[in-house]
This record gives sequence, C-alpha cells and structure tokens, in this order.
Amino acid sequence: MSFYPILPHPTFDEVDFATWEDGFTNDECNEIIRLGESLDAKDSTVGGKVEQGNAVNNDIRKSLNSWLSVSDETDWLYNRLANISRCLNGMHWRFDISGFSEDLQYTRYNDDKSFYNWHIDSGVNKSDHPQRKLSLTLQLSEPDEYEGGDFQIHGSRLNTLPKKKGLLIAFPSYSLHQVTPVTKGIRRSLVVWLCGPPFR
Repeated sequence: MSFYPILPHPTFDEVDFATWEDGFTNDECNEIIRLGESLDAKDSTVGGKVEQGNAVNNDIRKSLNSWLSVSDETDWLYNRLANISRCLNGMHWRFDISGFSEDLQYTRYNDDKSFYNWHIDSGVNKSDHPQRKLSLTLQLSEPDEYEGGDFQIHGSRLNTLPKKKGLLIAFPSYSLHQVTPVTKGIRRSLVVWLCGPPFR
C-alpha cells in the first residue's frame, strides 16, 4: 500500500505560539503577585527544583522563583489556566494532555540583569515524570514597570511577545524561548506546564 497522508482538520491551525488576552484582570494579576511574593523565593534552577537534584547555573538563568501549589487560595487560578489552555490547545495543537503535574512557578526577574537564556521546557523531564507538552506564561507586570526582559520564542521565526499585564502566552514545550536581561525595574510572571504521555 502506498503512503496516504492524513491532512489536518480544516479548523486546525498550528502556530508557534498563541495568546489569550484579558483572561486575567489587573486585580487577579495583583493577587497572583501577592501569593507569589508571600512565599520564600529561591534562586531559579535549570531543570526544575533543587530538591529534584537540579542546580543553579547563573550562566544560563538568573532569577528568583517560588511555587504555588493547589490550595483553597489557588484553586480558581488552576481552574482558569486549565480552561484557557484546553481552548488554546484544541484550536492550535491538539496535544494529548492529561493536566498539571507540577506546581505553578512564580518568577521574578530583578534589575540585576536577571535573564533566562535560550532553552526548551520539554527536555527536563525525569523518567517517572509525564512529558511537558504545552507551556504557558502569564505576564504579571505592566510594560512600564521594567526595561529589557523581552519574552521571545524561536519557532518558524523569531517572535518577541508583547509586554501586556494579564496576557497569557501558550507555546509547545519543545520550542526554544528566552527572557532577555532585565535592565531596570522588576519583571514578574507565572509559568505553567501542561503534561501528558510522551510525544510519538
């Protein structure tokens, strides 16, 4: 039998990234900041948490983060992120996703040239961990609160994303992306990974 291609569904539109505007109000973003700032922040590691055997490497990443686990205070946030990501995944990628397998990462980039060099999210999984498949970044700072700190995704071309508070950005976890050095102010964001069985 000769090869017979299976074409995508006509409404399927695979893209480098997708955005969801106005998914979070200014007050909701401020509440996320309050939650994140109430926790002990640690130097960000490469490949996950320190307790998982991962190390701080300031040549690759320099920032502070804390982890928001499921609780009465964060249940609304997990539900909102799940609903939005379900919509974006269905419209653009249709990855086989089972849900969140990690806490939400609250990250703060200070004006000491904090940054995160080019990297992918899907390569940090342990053998007993579900595959990261869809990454989400929620912008929590106003554009005029910091300089530098551009969020960039390198897919079919180099994309520099808008600096808008409350903007949610979704992209495949295998995509190269980075945060350029912050030169003034503080950039705050929330990072989320949707996981599932390994890509085939």
